[in-house]
Amino acid sequence: MLASIGLLLATVHGVHIVVHDKPLLATVVGAVVPLVLSLLIVYAGYWTVQRDVSTEYAPRLVQWALLGGVGMGVLIGTIGVHQYLAGHLPDDALFQLATAMTGGVLGGILVGLYDVRIQRRTDRIESLQRATAEFVDATDRDDVCELTVRLAASELDMPFAGAWLYDDTEDVLEPIAVSDAGKGLFEEPPTYEPGQSLSWKVFTEGEPRIYADLHDHPDRYNPKTIVRSELILPLGSHGVLNIGSTEPNAFDETDVSAARLLATASSAVLDRAEREQQLRAKRQELEAQNERLDEFASIVSHDLRNPLTIAQGYLEQARADSEGDDRSLAEIEDALERMETLITDILALARAGQTIEETEQVTLRAVVTDAWRMIDGESATIDIDVDDVTLSADRSRLRQLLENLFRNAVEHASTDRIESDGTNAIADGDATVSIRVGALEDADGFYVEDDGPGIPPADRDRVLSVGYTTTEDGTGLGLATVQRIAAGHGWSVSVTESRRGGARFEIRTDP
Repeated sequence: MLASIGLLLATVHGVHIVVHDKPLLATVVGAVVPLVLSLLIVYAGYWTVQRDVSTEYAPRLVQWALLGGVGMGVLIGTIGVHQYLAGHLPDDALFQLATAMTGGVLGGILVGLYDVRIQRRTDRIESLQRATAEFVDATDRDDVCELTVRLAASELDMPFAGAWLYDDTEDVLEPIAVSDAGKGLFEEPPTYEPGQSLSWKVFTEGEPRIYADLHDHPDRYNPKTIVRSELILPLGSHGVLNIGSTEPNAFDETDVSAARLLATASSAVLDRAEREQQLRAKRQELEAQNERLDEFASIVSHDLRNPLTIAQGYLEQARADSEGDDRSLAEIEDALERMETLITDILALARAGQTIEETEQVTLRAVVTDAWRMIDGESATIDIDVDDVTLSADRSRLRQLLENLFRNAVEHASTDRIESDGTNAIADGDATVSIRVGALEDADGFYVEDDGPGIPPADRDRVLSVGYTTTEDGTGLGLATVQRIAAGHGWSVSVTESRRGGARFEIRTDP
C-alpha cells in the first residue's frame, strides 16, 4: 500500500519535472526533491515487507501515512481554494498539492513507526504476561527451558532460541532445550566449555550481550555459523538463553527488552524449581530417615521386648522354685530392669529423632503443667513464669522434652546432694530440687533451670550427647532425647549455669 502511494506521488513529481518550465534551482526544489521523497515512501513500503511489519502492524503504519498525507493535502487544498477564489491560483497548484501530500505521508510514516514501536512493545509485554502464567506448571528445570524457548518463538517471534544450563559436575554449559527452528541450525547443539564461547562469557559475567553481526566478532564459537545476529541473556546462576537470527541487525530495542523480560522470568522460575527440587530431595531423605527410625523403634519395641518379657517370666518361675534368697536371681532381676529402662529410653530417643511434620500453636504454661504431672512432686518444686509464651510445636514431643529436663534435674540434682550431704539430707528435706521455667529475655524461646550443683563447664558440651551420664544406672539418653526433639523443631539447646548455681538449659526457637 505504501509503495503504491509512493509510486503514484513519484509519477506526479516526474511529470512535474518534465513540464516544469522554471529555473534549475526551482525545478530541483519544487520537483526533484519531492520525487526523491516519494521514492523514500516506495522504499518504506518495501521495508515493511522485509521486516515482516506488514502482517501485524502495516495497517497502523498505512493509516498514519494516509492521515498525514490527507491532512497536508487538506491544508494546502484549502490554501489553493482561497487563491482560486481570489483569482491568483498558480499554474502548478496540483504539483504543490502533491508535494505537500508527499511530506505529509512521510511525516505520517515517521509517527506511525513510533506508534508501531510502542504498540509492539506493549503487545509483547502483554503476551509474555499471559504466556508466563504457564510457568506455574513447570516443575523442573528441563520443563522451564522447554517452555522458555517455546515462548521466545511463539510470543516474541524469535524462532531461533535455545537454553543452556550449567552442569557443575562437568563444568560446562549443557544444551537443555532448542526451538524447532533452532534445531535446523545445528546437527547437534554444542556444549560450551570454560572460555570457549561468547555464551560462557555472558554466563560468567552475568551481563546480557547483543551482537549485531557475529561475523564481525572474532570470538564466535563457530566461525562458519549462519547465525548473524544474536542475543545472549544470562539466566542467573543457571545458564544462558541464546536467541539468534540469520539476518544482521535483526533485533531492535523492543526485541531486546522483551527477550530480557523473558529471561528474567525464566531465571526466577528456575530458582523456584531448584528450591522445590531441593525440598523434594530433603523430604525424601527425611521420609527415608523416618522409615529407618520406625523400623528401629519396631525392633526395640517388639523384637527386644518380647525376649525380655520371656526372661522376666522365667525369672519369676525360678524365684518360685528356689528355697530361699538367691543373690543370683536378684542380680538377674536388676539386669532385666536395666534392660527395660534402656529399651524405653532408646525407643524415646528414636522417636525423638523423627522429623516433625505438623506443628500447632501451643501455650507453654499448659504443656509445662502437663509435663510436671509426671514428676514426683515430693522431691521437687516448680516455678512457672511463662504466662504469655506460645510456641509452634508438636505438643506431645515438647511435653517429652520438658519431662526429660525435669527428670534430669530431679535425679541428678537430688543424687548429687545426697552423695555430698549424707542420707540425713532426705530426712531433712534438703534433697528437694527447685525448678524454674521462664522465657528468654534476649531471644525467642524458654529456659529450664534448677538450684542443684550444676554442670561443670568442661562437661556442658557433652551432656547432650548420646551415652553421657554421671550415674551408674543412667542410660545417657535423656538429654540426648532433648537435643533430638529440639532439632526436630529447628530449635537449638545450650547449657549454662543458672542464677542459683544449678544447671540451666536454654531452648532457642530462633537459632
